[in-house]
Amino acid sequence: MSEFTDRLLILIIAVVGLGSMIVAWLGGYIVAEMSGMTETVGLAVLVLLFIGALIGVWHEFNDINTRG
Repeated sequence: MSEFTDRLLILIIAVVGLGSMIVAWLGGYIVAEMSGMTETVGLAVLVLLFIGALIGVWHEFNDINTRG
């Protein structure tokens, strides 16, 4: 396997882990406690947090690659 596929596999693991924790677990609390537009905004914030975390993981891969 190449370095790129190794990065993609680690990113898939991060997607599953972070997706379970951020979107599913915390999203369950938002759906249970809020309603209407507040629920939509809360879920949108969680999804943006999730995407930001994934971009951070990918950026760290590139940063490690340029340092080493």
